[in-house]
Amino acid sequence: MSDVSDLIVFDSVTDAVQITSGKAPDHPLIHVMNLADTHVPESYRNARICCNLYQLVLKRNNTCQVRYGRRQYDFACGVIGAYAPGQVMQVDEAYRPGDLEGWSLIFHPDLLLQHPLGQRIQQYGFFSYDVCEALHASEREQQVLNRLVDEVRSETRQNLDEFSLGILLSSIELLLTYTDRFFNRQFLTRKPYYQDSVERFKALVDEHLEQASLSGAGLPSVKQLAAEMNMSPNYMSDLLRKYTGNCAQELIHLQLVEKAKYRLLNTNDSVSTIAYQLGFEYPQYFSRIFKKKTAMSPQDFRKLQ
Repeated sequence: MSDVSDLIVFDSVTDAVQITSGKAPDHPLIHVMNLADTHVPESYRNARICCNLYQLVLKRNNTCQVRYGRRQYDFACGVIGAYAPGQVMQVDEAYRPGDLEGWSLIFHPDLLLQHPLGQRIQQYGFFSYDVCEALHASEREQQVLNRLVDEVRSETRQNLDEFSLGILLSSIELLLTYTDRFFNRQFLTRKPYYQDSVERFKALVDEHLEQASLSGAGLPSVKQLAAEMNMSPNYMSDLLRKYTGNCAQELIHLQLVEKAKYRLLNTNDSVSTIAYQLGFEYPQYFSRIFKKKTAMSPQDFRKLQ
């Protein structure tokens, strides 16, 4: 553990487990904590904490408030949160053993170094969601995850042998896959809300493109649009992909191309001028995107007129 100005940094599983539970981890690189055994010391209240570990947490009650970025979230019954190394959180309330219910799976990135999961884990976008975008797991879903976590906990307490690492990593991957499945279920069960979000995203892109045409504001970025949607970039892209088949960046490009098509067929502006009007700094980049989406150059498309 280290202290960088006002930021408390946990670099090891041992530090994270000892500070929050007073116990030693079952394995130096991975541990499953019973949240009922954990606490946050009064001295850590309102402190900014960075944990350079992967964490998957199921909280079953709402006694603890966590601030992530500038937002506060009250954990309700059956909420799953996932955190990647380097993310910063702030615990607004100190709590004692017994205040929380649930579990926390913590593992060090080094555990994945010699396994394909080390590369595949980047595919699980929920590690980059904001805490307010947590998964509200049903009772049945919680039972599935609890069973898998129990298997991980049991394996960490076995005597290590040549099969231990493979079994652990397979169990973790299965746990993450089910979590991904349940996150996707949440997208479906909240379909009306998310469909409204898709329309709002498209409207924001149109607004930015109009501003670019009037003031040369530049292309809208995924990060910028996500902030205006009050979502994390990964969560927004996953939501859009679920309902449109395209991620945020692809949707931006599709709307750009549609506006470019109209201008190519209805104005005499040069391709370079149209590119600048749409917010492109370099016309060559515009032409490359246009050709990728339409299989023809802007000049060839204009000849269809």
